[in-house]
Amino acid sequence: MRYVIEVYRSHDGVCGNVVPEDSECPHPFHGWLELLSLLEPPLPEACGLGDPAPEEAP
Repeated sequence: MRYVIEVYRSHDGVCGNVVPEDSECPHPFHGWLELLSLLEPPLPEACGLGDPAPEEAP
């Protein structure tokens, strides 16, 4: 997946917009951690937070 990332310096860090290659809708962010969270691939529904991790077959 490719992204167009606009980063601006602000008085309290960085901010900007992330636009996925297959979308026209920008996702605003404030700070590096929020930018990184927007770039992470979505978790599969089976491995959502609070669900037990899948067990390995013996």
